[in-house]
Amino acid sequence: MDRLILTWKINTQAIPATQHQRLVYLLLKIRGEQGTDSTSRPVNLALVVDVSESMNIRVLSSGEFKKLARNGTLQELLIDGVPAWHSADIPVEMIARLPRKIDRVREALRAVIEELRPYDTFSLTVFAGRAALLIPTTRGTEKKRILDMLDQLDRLQLGDETYIGQGLKVGLEELERSKTDGVARRLLVLTDGFTRDEDACRAWAVYARRHRIPISTLGLGGEFNEELMIPIADQTGGEAYLVETLETLPAILSRELQRAQRARYSNVELKLNFSEGVAVRYAYRLSPTIAPLEMPGQGGSYSFQLGNMGPEEEMTLVLELVVPPRPPGAHLLAKALLTCDAPPGLESDAKTRADLVVEYTTDWARASAFDPQVMRAVEVLSAYKLQQQAMSDLRAGEIGSATRKLRAAATRLLDMGENELAEEFQRQAATLELYGRADATHTRKLQYETRMLSRKLT
Repeated sequence: MDRLILTWKINTQAIPATQHQRLVYLLLKIRGEQGTDSTSRPVNLALVVDVSESMNIRVLSSGEFKKLARNGTLQELLIDGVPAWHSADIPVEMIARLPRKIDRVREALRAVIEELRPYDTFSLTVFAGRAALLIPTTRGTEKKRILDMLDQLDRLQLGDETYIGQGLKVGLEELERSKTDGVARRLLVLTDGFTRDEDACRAWAVYARRHRIPISTLGLGGEFNEELMIPIADQTGGEAYLVETLETLPAILSRELQRAQRARYSNVELKLNFSEGVAVRYAYRLSPTIAPLEMPGQGGSYSFQLGNMGPEEEMTLVLELVVPPRPPGAHLLAKALLTCDAPPGLESDAKTRADLVVEYTTDWARASAFDPQVMRAVEVLSAYKLQQQAMSDLRAGEIGSATRKLRAAATRLLDMGENELAEEFQRQAATLELYGRADATHTRKLQYETRMLSRKLT
């Protein structure tokens, strides 16, 4: 039987049977059944690409950048403690030879289009001051036609401003228009700037979640709003990427397409019905990357939409619970129902049911025997939350509180053996303490890196 497997454990061997409530951490893992058929679904991939004026800026490759730095054309300066590069007369003829951002994007799109299978479909929406559907939904059998249409990417006159929401509207509506049963849908949005319609973006993210369409966000360079892009991805079950250089873009697009192509389990949803008296304080997805989970629930029942999964993928969740006092013995913590759309080749939706039963005990040794895997997951999540709280404090102007939280996160990371990332946190804390501000680009990079901490769990 082709189904998803649900395993779970709490942070101790048993819960102490006392007269008091107890804080408990619940770790859940979801994976495909061993030996599962690898047959995957057709993919309908929609790309939504920023073509505003900033995308026509010419860019240096890492090799060209290093060459200019070596010969002194680029010089590093400290401005209020923040490193910056100053240009001293780059030759005009060299500038003329440099590709624009949009040229690099087109090259990356060409590469990912070549990976389309004949039964996959593809669409391309472009946006600036307004949005347009450049390539309507087209089958992978028509790659040449798609590639030819890419030549128009930089010829459109869509204004100079950035309205991501308009691009999301056109891209999502095209996915809905071409909706076909059994097809894995995914939308990727790429921008290098701040949008003028944040509320519209959030509204379309709600639309995407309701229609089970994952949105992956790709923020290019150092001038975009990660406080908008990351939540859009988290809310819809997509992934959030920081594209530091355009040289990494082809690999990111390829990864997203391949992930969609491997999606055997579509619209994965976990429902948990907790026993009376159990309270859920928070829920996070821990892997493949860390993200808070929305907790729509009523009367102790919660539903978590988890997106799509391939047969080889594993997803990890962590919930913090407050459990009521119970007498010694086995007690039901929750009833779990894991569902997804029918995998290819099967006629009915796949369902997995499980009773999560925990033991209450008066044996203090068992109640204080911590599970190392769960505690490691809690440590990772704690470091992530401290970094998030520090950024919130920083935006509110609470420099002292942000500095303390960054240092606390660094200590957690050192305890976990994440020395390099801990040093980055310490440097940011020192910069904050000395100058009262942080390098926005560095801060953004740390946010994305911290989201990937869970990859160090194994």
